[in-house]
Amino acid sequence: MEENKKDIQKKIDSYVKGLLSEEEITELWVQFAKNPDLLDELEMEVGVQKIIEEEGLFSSKPANVNTLPWWTWHAAAAAVLLLVVGIQLFQVEPKTEMEQFIAQSIAPDQMETGNGVRSKDMAVAKADSLLNLGFSAFVSGNIQQALSLYEEVIDNYDIEPYGSKAFANKGIVQYNEGDYEASVKSFDAALNRVTESRMIEEKAHWYKGNALVNLEKFEEARIAVQEAYALDGVFRKPAFLLLQKLNYDLGYVDYEDFESQQGN
Repeated sequence: MEENKKDIQKKIDSYVKGLLSEEEITELWVQFAKNPDLLDELEMEVGVQKIIEEEGLFSSKPANVNTLPWWTWHAAAAAVLLLVVGIQLFQVEPKTEMEQFIAQSIAPDQMETGNGVRSKDMAVAKADSLLNLGFSAFVSGNIQQALSLYEEVIDNYDIEPYGSKAFANKGIVQYNEGDYEASVKSFDAALNRVTESRMIEEKAHWYKGNALVNLEKFEEARIAVQEAYALDGVFRKPAFLLLQKLNYDLGYVDYEDFESQQGN
């Protein structure tokens, strides 16, 4: 059942004051997606609260109850901007809007490196060194050298977690080079090998989904992004937004029942 306007206004007020849980925030975002006019109320609430905070209105001294640190208002304003951009993107052509929801390139800090602890096992120590050398080559722009080093790990030290790390890194390099077909295969290989690293699993699903979007394989992308979303990690929020976009374009979405459609 759709919430009435008064209830949503109360949630907006609680959101600005930092009182909502993650689940309640997600539900509120869905309401914004359904009714962009609510963004005006959120913007007004953020603006009023900021003025009160900065000018000290209604009090001759700084309030010591129910105050929030300055960064809370900046975070709220940033959330407004993200939501406004997201809603506006739903109203333009699919090829231009979809690009706003995916990674244009993958940052070096997403690469998997060695464990940093010297192992007595020479094979493990060698695999760690190769991963670190591959990372150095990547950040230095030596793409072929990086790929060659990751291939060496795969060919000679295909044990966990080194096999999945090397394939995930290879997929990242290929993604940044625009070879999305190859990157999907590498992320799949990482997923087939990973056993204990939830981070590698989530990362592989998320960037595989991004690669599939670039290939315009939207049905497959939706499945991959859903896997990343379900893992409930660092990519959950961007996965949530991309899932809404994919569902919207593919005709699956019912904003009244979004969470149950995603299997959560």
